Amino acid sequence: MKLKNVFPVMICFLSLIPLKAQDPLEQYNRAFAEIKDQQAELLVLGSFHFKDAGLDGYKPQHDINIMSEEKQAELAVMLEDLKVFNPNKIAIEVRKEDQPRVDSLYQAYLKGDLKLKSNEIYQVAFRLGKMLGHKKLYAVDAPARSFKEEGGDAFHNEKQAYYIGKASPEALRYEQQIDSSFFKFYQAEDLMKTQVPLKTFFKYMNHPEVLRVSHGHYVMGSFKMGEGTDYYGADSAVWWYNRNMRIFHNLLQIKAPGDRVMLLIGAGHAPIINFQADASFDFNLVPVSEVLK
Repeated sequence: MKLKNVFPVMICFLSLIPLKAQDPLEQYNRAFAEIKDQQAELLVLGSFHFKDAGLDGYKPQHDINIMSEEKQAELAVMLEDLKVFNPNKIAIEVRKEDQPRVDSLYQAYLKGDLKLKSNEIYQVAFRLGKMLGHKKLYAVDAPARSFKEEGGDAFHNEKQAYYIGKASPEALRYEQQIDSSFFKFYQAEDLMKTQVPLKTFFKYMNHPEVLRVSHGHYVMGSFKMGEGTDYYGADSAVWWYNRNMRIFHNLLQIKAPGDRVMLLIGAGHAPIINFQADASFDFNLVPVSEVLK
């Protein structure tokens, strides 16, 4: 091709780039157009524990009384927003194998034979389910398959001692500073939940940037342990990702085309489950900000 003929071709090609960049999902939408009706909507509502059981690394210093008149009124406001979303299936952070127990408790509640405790599953999921006329709730939590199940405690204690001993004082101090910063972050959130309305705090917890920053605590400290082809730290963190992948798998098992599913789960799970749902064709992920107004 002669040089003088190259430039018109290049100009024509370059002129198309902005048009393609305006709609990067154009090819995706065309490819899946015929089966779009197979999707379901998914709302992942990350929560804190209304009555903390002390199982997380950070132990809350401030409590709210969800049964107080003030908090019950705030809860009612939030439930009205969730009612407008109108999920036809509500999934909860209870082990899948405990579905019969969930069924028994929920049926007792519907009959008026169960007084709800302060746990968020009761206060949000049970109450919303009754408001919407649901016959059941769906248990979707799962145990994790853990790398730490291999080798026993002695093996892991030796590994951790080796990598801690090998680290420089500067590296250890740096990781401690990161960890300390996260705990300051949690302390601020812990206090915040007592100072703002319930819906406001839920909107804050589920903000994409808050979820992104919070997940950072899982990829520091022991996660970095390893050398050469020994990925001890990454392998040891597999349990957390595996558990959330199993939860998402359980969500896929209850999904049917056209469903509107709400998952109520600890906010720490939300970054991973949101990522999977956003990438999955089966679900159309609904931002919490579009539901809690």
